[in-house]
Amino acid sequence: MKKFLFFLLISFFAFSFLYADEEPEESGADPKKPFRIPDRFFEIGLGANVHFSNNYLTIRQIFSDTIVLDLDDFDKNFNAAFGFGVTPFYFNFDSKKGWGFGLSAGLEAAGVIDISRNLLLFNEVKDDKSSFNGAVFATTEINTFFPVQKFKVSFKPAVYYPIAYFTSDLFYTFSNSSKGTEFNIGYDMYLYTAAPADGSSSGLTATPGFDFSFGLEYPLSKEIGLNEKYSFLDFDVGLDFVNIPVFSSTLRDYSRIYSRMGTNGSIYILGDDNDDAEFISEDITTYGEKIIRFQRPFKVLLWANWRPFFGNQLFTFKPLLGFSVNQIYDDPFSVEAGFNARIDLFNLFITTAGINYTDRTWINSLDFAFNLRAFQFDFGIDMRSQNFIKSWQAGGVGFKTGIRFGW
Repeated sequence: MKKFLFFLLISFFAFSFLYADEEPEESGADPKKPFRIPDRFFEIGLGANVHFSNNYLTIRQIFSDTIVLDLDDFDKNFNAAFGFGVTPFYFNFDSKKGWGFGLSAGLEAAGVIDISRNLLLFNEVKDDKSSFNGAVFATTEINTFFPVQKFKVSFKPAVYYPIAYFTSDLFYTFSNSSKGTEFNIGYDMYLYTAAPADGSSSGLTATPGFDFSFGLEYPLSKEIGLNEKYSFLDFDVGLDFVNIPVFSSTLRDYSRIYSRMGTNGSIYILGDDNDDAEFISEDITTYGEKIIRFQRPFKVLLWANWRPFFGNQLFTFKPLLGFSVNQIYDDPFSVEAGFNARIDLFNLFITTAGINYTDRTWINSLDFAFNLRAFQFDFGIDMRSQNFIKSWQAGGVGFKTGIRFGW
């Protein structure tokens, strides 16, 4: 550990001398300007992330020897979400003249569970519904940015290919009446895949979709002269439209998996007069074709980058507000909001802490970046949950990491 800290200290002073001489020559910067590692002209890299969350159990409870549940806590449905993403290829070029472009390819997966509290508590109810939905898809994106007047414009067209999409209804009935007891529990799942799951063909039958993202950034305080009058009011504002659909991807082949356990009528538990009603169990799998259209989650986000200390990049605060439309939820619309704080030490060590409500999940995150210009290592961890209190008790966790090389 001591050797590692000594290496970081030597690296810091070495890069300080190197860039103190190099930066004014490259950009015409003031020689008195504080040392800062320049951003890379080009970079390549890769990254990955994974997450899980729920609104009742903490990670500590899940991995304990005995899980203790208080039924009084079940005042809402059980909600859970999981997902992962892999970006095996990433490239970016920055001209240092206000424009640049990049290319990336990756794989994403997401799933959500919504289980009715009636099922959890075995309440008496008829035709109660729960759901389990998700999707897996591959993407290729081109990222560009350029200036238009005082605006920084970003434009990102993308092609995405659905690998799988599933939607399922979990049904539950428990009813007592003068006729007896009626009980049913089961699920009805449709799993759509890019190729027939019954093995009738090895060819792909899904078609890709196309969307694009568009963003605007504007140095508002500078343009209206606010930061000159009040130095602590130095900020930019931005508006991002994420995954604007142009045309949807389609999936054609499905597997229907149906399972049910229960009665086919009302049964007297202690009697023989059941009018031919009986307790049965069914498991059925069928295959077929039906076109379904799939789109990536669409978002609109309004945000600001506020530098309260004389415009210095050492501290930056970023509030944001917007909304999302996500097909894998039964109710697609949700609000997005958050607040993030960033500490930037010479573009060498960068730490970002945030509290965000994203995809119906409270996420308390802490991200780190270690940048020596020739390479950069990123690492992030978070605690999350659909319940705000549980998000601070690790009702779920997320991890992400990445590495970049360039100059």
